[in-house]
Formats: sequence, C-alpha cells, structure tokens
Amino acid sequence: MEKSTEFYNDDFLKENEIFYRQYQDNIARKCKKQNSLIVLPTGLGKTIVAILLIAKRLQKYNNKGKILILAPTRPLVSQHLASCKKYLSLDSELINSLTGRITPEKRIILFKQSKILISTPQVIKNDTMRGRYNLDSVIMLIFDEAHRTRGNYAYTFLSREYMENCSDPLILGLTASPGKDYENIQLLCDNLYIENIIFKTYEDKDVKKYVYDIDLFLEPVELPIKFLELAQVIETLFNKFLGFFIERELISPYKRYYSKMDFLRIAQDLNFSLRYGDLLNNNNFSEEISNELNFTDPKIIDIVRDKSLNIHSIFSYCSSCISLLHAKDLLETQDIKLFDSFIERIQWKAEKDNMSAKRIVMSEHFKLIKSIIDKENLLEKYHPKIIRTLNKIKEEITEFKNKKILVFTQYREMAELLKTIINNDIEDNIVAEKFIGQSTTHNERGFTQNEQIQIINDFREGKINILTATSVAEEGLDIPNVDAIIFYEPVASEIRYIQRRGRTGRHSPGRCYILMTNSTKDIPYYKVACKKEEHMNQILLEPEDLELNTDINRSEIKFNKKKECISELEIIKNYRNRKKHEKKLLAQRSTEEIIEQLDSFSKSKKCKKFKETGVTFYSDIMNINKEKLKRKITHMKGTNKKVNNEEKQERKHYLNRNAQTIVQLVETYSKDNKIHLDKLKELAEQEEITDKKFWIHFNNACYRKYLKKKGNYVLFLKEYR
Repeated sequence: MEKSTEFYNDDFLKENEIFYRQYQDNIARKCKKQNSLIVLPTGLGKTIVAILLIAKRLQKYNNKGKILILAPTRPLVSQHLASCKKYLSLDSELINSLTGRITPEKRIILFKQSKILISTPQVIKNDTMRGRYNLDSVIMLIFDEAHRTRGNYAYTFLSREYMENCSDPLILGLTASPGKDYENIQLLCDNLYIENIIFKTYEDKDVKKYVYDIDLFLEPVELPIKFLELAQVIETLFNKFLGFFIERELISPYKRYYSKMDFLRIAQDLNFSLRYGDLLNNNNFSEEISNELNFTDPKIIDIVRDKSLNIHSIFSYCSSCISLLHAKDLLETQDIKLFDSFIERIQWKAEKDNMSAKRIVMSEHFKLIKSIIDKENLLEKYHPKIIRTLNKIKEEITEFKNKKILVFTQYREMAELLKTIINNDIEDNIVAEKFIGQSTTHNERGFTQNEQIQIINDFREGKINILTATSVAEEGLDIPNVDAIIFYEPVASEIRYIQRRGRTGRHSPGRCYILMTNSTKDIPYYKVACKKEEHMNQILLEPEDLELNTDINRSEIKFNKKKECISELEIIKNYRNRKKHEKKLLAQRSTEEIIEQLDSFSKSKKCKKFKETGVTFYSDIMNINKEKLKRKITHMKGTNKKVNNEEKQERKHYLNRNAQTIVQLVETYSKDNKIHLDKLKELAEQEEITDKKFWIHFNNACYRKYLKKKGNYVLFLKEYR
C-alpha cells in the first residue's frame, strides 16, 4: 500500500479522501484473511475499517465478485451507501442498495450488476430463501451492528447461508458492544463463525492521539416534596397489593427492592407451568425445568395447587403491581405529565372492566393521588430533571458556544415534551426536534425512515440544533459534531450506555451529562451499566476463554460466467416460471429445516428422557424415514394442491400494503368519514406513496369499495381487515 502520512491511497480507494490512522491500518491487516469481530467504541471509524477491507478484498479477486454490507435499518443502509460512493474508486452505478420496496425482478438485476450491495438483512434473507440469487459469489459479507446476530434475527440465517455456499468466505462483524457477559459474546462469535476478535478502547496507545476526551458529569436531582408525597401514596397502595403475594408465599417478604420484573416472572412461571402441566412433576425433567423457571424452590405452580389459589387473581394482581411500579417510575424519573397521562389510561381501562385497573382506580389511594394533583396544580410544575436539562443546554450555548446537543430519553412522550419546552423556553434561534422510531403507538404515529434521514440532514446542516431522541438515535447513525450529550435518565444496558455516550467527542472534546433522581431506580441503573461495561471489557481484553473457529477450510472462488450472462429481458420474461420455482424452493427449504430440527430432537437427551417416561412417538410406530416425512410435510404445506375457485375469488379482493395504508390514512385522519384529496395525498407522501404510485393504489381501494372519490373529497366506506 502506498500511503502518505495523511491519507490512504490504494487501488479502489479515491485519492486523498480517507485520513490515515495507524490503528485502522493495523486492524484491516489482521482481518483480511479471517472472519473477524471488530469491537470499536463509537467514533473510532468502524466504517472506514470496512472500506479498507473492501478495497483489499477487491484487490485479491481482481475486481470480481461482490461485497455485501448488511445494516439493520434503512437510514443506516443510506449512510453506508453514501460512504461507499464517497470513498471507493468505483463507478457509482456499481454501488447500490436493496430494499423491500424494490421489485424482486429489479433486485435480481441489481444483485447481478452490482459490485457493492448494501441492504437490510430481511430483504437478502427473503431473496436467498426463494432462490432469486445466492451468496456463492460474495467475496466479503459485512454485518453492521453485529450484536444483533441472535435468535431468529436475519443475520443468524445469512451468516450460516454464506458459510455453506461460499468457498472462500470472509465475514466482518462491526459493533461497539458485543454483549454484557461471556455467554452473549460466545454466542455472537458462534453465530458469525468468528476466528479473530479485535478490540480497541479510547485508552489504547495507538488510538489515544486520534480521539478527544469525553467529560462525564453525574447530575443528581431531588424530587419536590409534593412529588415525594405522591410517590409515597403509590408506594403504600403497592405494598397493599404486595401483601396478596406475601400472604400466599408467592414472593419473599425480605426483598429490599421489588421491580416490575418480579411480577413478570411470576406470570411467566405460571404460563410455563400451565402449558407443560404434569411434566413439571417428572424428575427426569427437573434439570431442564429449573432452567426455564424463575422460582424453583418451591415452584409457583406447586404453591398454587397446595393452597388452591385462584390463578386469574394472581395474573390480575401481577398486572396491578406492574402498573403501580411503572406509574411510580414515571413520576420519579420522567415528569408529572407522563404520570398523569398513564393514570388516565388506567382509568380508561377500568371503564372497560379491566379488573387489574379497577382495583387501582377504586382505591382511596387513587382518589388521593387525583386530589393532590388537582389541588396543588402539579401539572403546571416541571420535574427537576427538566429544569436541569434546560440549564445545561443554556450553559452549553453560552459557555461553550455549542448549538448541537443530543438529549436521550426513554419515552416518546418525554421526547415530545422536552422538544416543546426547549422550543418555548430557549431563545437564540434554537430549534429542537424529536427523533423517534417508525412504529406507531396508540396515541402517536412513528417517523418513516425518510423522515428520520431528513431530520438527521437538517441537524447536520444546522437547521435543527437540538434532538430529543429515543433509543433509535443510539445505534450506528452518523450524527455529526455533537459536543454534548444529555441522558435524561441512565440505562441499565451496557450496549445502550456505550452507544449513547459515543455520540459525542468525535471532532472535539465532548461532555456527557447523566441526570439521576436520588433514591430512585436511576442510581442502580447507572451502576449496573458501568459494571456490565467493565465485565465486557475484561472478557474482550483477555479473550482466551472464548472458543473461536479454527477449522474453516477455504478455496478460491470460481465465478460462474454462465450465470453472469443471463439478460435482464430473460429475468423479466421468466416471471411466472420463476414464481412457481420460488414457491417450490421455499417449501423445500422450510421442509428441510423442519426435518433437521426433528432429526436433531430425535438424537437429543430430551427425546431420550421422553421415551424413558413412556412417551411414544408417531414416527416410531409408522417407521417414517426422511423421504416419507418430506413428502408428508410438502403435502401438508399444500405445494401440490391446485387453487380452487373460492380461493381465486378471495385473492381478487386482496389489498396490497400501499392500498391498505391509504385506506387506514383516510380512516385515521378523516372527519365525519371525509377527507380532502390534497390532504390525503400529503399524508400518503409521508409514507412514500407518491405520484403515479398513489393513484394506482388509491384507485384500487376505490374499486374494492373501501373508499369513494366525490369531487375534491375522499369518503371512507369501510375498514380494511
């Protein structure tokens, strides 16, 4: 590699675009031949390391093959797309992103034509399962935010698929925080077939000169006396309901602290016990049961049976206790307005005959809570954290001349409240905006990913000065030049703590303020996050105990020229045949997965224990082998059945997702079942349904008689189900 003291200059890298950092060069050299997990704190340039490795891999294969970059969200996909186009010396037409909004035919063509592909993982999983393309020509697979590679998340499937299909696989996992303990980190390494772990901290010698210090300020606050009074009333009512569990010996009376998790675990144990019934009493399963249950000595189900307890009452009291603890948390750590909003929701549930809510609302304590709020005009008062937040923002603006600040909070409602208060209270042309996720709650529409991208761009350009953000801003997104972070509350997760804190100190010394209400859960949450981070660092600094892959065999990839010669016209013309082929492949793949699981189960200790207790399996009697089983499952899945006329008729009335969205927008925003057409088009545009696309799906909804156009208005006729 030819390099100056300032920049990386190499094949496939644009000249004088990437500043040279020794530690990034060292990491790239260590990862170019092995599946690697790179753990770098936010701001140390994981993306740049990935770019350097992409260049090295393209060099090795003389610009043949493809690089696939996976990221969990569309804003992150857009960010990687921009980085690759900015830094890689490739025709921009060879660098593309894939999303579910692109048609399958277009995705097949893009996959065939592209050199660098960036995508959310579910899109690639869906396509590979249907045989639209495979990963045998992918010369490197990059997993951004690799700590997500757990359970059924698409990363797990794709890493296995890649290792099985590519003859010379190279995996790169990027994360700031792989997990809190040995088990989580080991699982991540297993799922990504990791051979090599690279871990750096801000304190490493080769890193230190490239980073700025982050000053951490703990900001304790005291609750006002009236807030404490309300908290005490809630505590008293909670203790009354807690007595239900203590009297029945369902929970220890000697615990120093009761959390929502205690009651969730009681409910989980009951659910588990009711599901598996008498197997719980079988000694052969005692070890496995103890791994699933939270209470084992004695089991909750045994107490229920011995005392003939009412199970519905236990579930109901669990719900009441969880609600009270949540209300207390909102009052102590958030704001009185969120607390009031929550107890109004409890009242609404009580009116709907929800017993756990009625139990709270019918109590004298609840009436006292309402009277204190009304009598003292508490809804006009701010939580001391809000006052401290405003003071810190003003201090940043006046003392540090800083007009880019990120405020993290747990709740969307709090993000909205903070945004409003900041905009009303702070002058100097300061603009605050909230930054939330996509999902829509019962009282608020989420932000689309395009809206999220636009907000970040506005923040970067200075049109927005302060973001009040939920957890969506913690992960991966390039939020630049943030010199101050405010945690409205601590988080108990080390991953979230590391990612939040890493949003600052990238381009200049940063400040991180953590607000904590004394004598509340804020204090233990902060301590727990620090301990988890410390434990994670110890494991990564001494990774000898981790079992990494050592037996991966590699051979040079042989590229199939015949495949590359398939024309776009052929792909489009073969649409119907491909659909049939995809359906068959999907059925075969899921059938093989079922058989593999059954095969693994038949060889397991659990199956042996079942047989020892006298359980007889159908396969033992009928002597079903794999081929028979495959035929039976294929038949059950209906892959050989012809679609009858009724099913065909039913399909004609199907509305696709975009048409459903338009119907739901009319239902939600119409007044007296009527909305102006221009307003509907504006709302649809926010959901990325525009121009010709809008009219296609709007007309479809009208044709199916869900909507009706009357002049410049749209009438809502019926709900889509």
